[in-house]
Amino acid sequence: TVTAATLKESYDHHVSLDEEEKYMMYWTMNDATKTINIAVAVKTTGWVGFGISPYTGRMPGSDTVIGWVNSNGTAFLQDRFAPTRDVPLLDAQQDYKLISAEENNGMTTLRFSRKYDTGDSKDLAIETGTTRLIWAYNDIDPATPNTFTKHTKQGTRSVNLFTSLAESNKPQLPSDAKYFDLHNPNVTVPARDTTYWCAAFKLPEVNGTAHMIRIDPLIEKKHEGLVHHILVYDCVFDESFHGSSHDCDSRNMPDGLRSCRGATVIGAWAIGGGPLYFPAHVGLPLGKRGSRYVVMETHYDNPLLKAGMTDSSGMRFYYTHQLRQYDAAVLEIGQATSPFMVLPENQANWEVAGYCSENCTRDNLPATGIKFFGGLLHTHLTGFSIVTKHYRDGKELPELLSNRHYDFNFQETEFLRNEVTLMP
Repeated sequence: TVTAATLKESYDHHVSLDEEEKYMMYWTMNDATKTINIAVAVKTTGWVGFGISPYTGRMPGSDTVIGWVNSNGTAFLQDRFAPTRDVPLLDAQQDYKLISAEENNGMTTLRFSRKYDTGDSKDLAIETGTTRLIWAYNDIDPATPNTFTKHTKQGTRSVNLFTSLAESNKPQLPSDAKYFDLHNPNVTVPARDTTYWCAAFKLPEVNGTAHMIRIDPLIEKKHEGLVHHILVYDCVFDESFHGSSHDCDSRNMPDGLRSCRGATVIGAWAIGGGPLYFPAHVGLPLGKRGSRYVVMETHYDNPLLKAGMTDSSGMRFYYTHQLRQYDAAVLEIGQATSPFMVLPENQANWEVAGYCSENCTRDNLPATGIKFFGGLLHTHLTGFSIVTKHYRDGKELPELLSNRHYDFNFQETEFLRNEVTLMP
């Protein structure tokens, strides 16, 4: 019998595709064979649908499989494709390979695999960047292998299949781990489209230096669509500002805090992201040779101009005195927005480029360089593709980060398989 525990041990990654955690997905990427191995465990005794959408999160154009275990214990897995919102059509080329299937204690578990690129025109290639998955299930088996009752539940979920941090690479918290929380103080969110709110904090005294090793978002329930992103800036200010909270762009924002915006970032979260785990050999300094004062900037997205909403979202930082081998830091690169960033009319595509030249890196990076282990790509609704390129001595090296299928509503820290050295 397959259990959640054995599936977690058998696969590198897992995620719930629905909010009720009735539809779990597990997967491992095998770059050597260019194959993805998948398991889905769904709280149903009927059919289960799983698919890859054409970067829309919608059914038309999607590449799907439908599987079930009938009353005789016979397992089925059908490779299908969906030209419309009707029942997906059976693919003449069956590229999804069933490994095992079982129905037990009201749960249907299907294990299968497929190539990243099957070469089948009816299949979608699995590429780096954000993949928009679709899912569905019904509580009864199909009447025949080609007769399906409409789904009981269905939905969509964005996932980074290639660059999510493997569960085995998420370090356990050490025995001396502690945490502190930064919360917005019950902010009344203005009834306008966009608000940036700033709150100032003095961080707890830690007796010497500690390492921050994990950062969790603390998003107030039902505010997942309101809180777009949070940045925590390392800063120095008078202790009297501790606990103060202001609209970042208002005249009431104290001059002593205004300059903190755009300072060194020590924590970042954006919509759709989860906890950030630092690699086991890396920690972000806190205390004597690290951060002591911060300003937390929260971006509220309120396109319906709702009034009277209050929010106390924030961030949780775990830290330890068991110092790790290396200090971590955040390097921000890209293009700042400005009123002069205007897109011409009637353009199908438009590229905006920001540069961090050698004149900048030479003055700010150590001679031995720094190790790059991951990053958070960020743009707003107009952006649909974003890439961080890497050059040395005038030659282009492999891209550091790339998401050519960017999803504004799913911004998760991406991790490299192998660290890359950035030289000054």
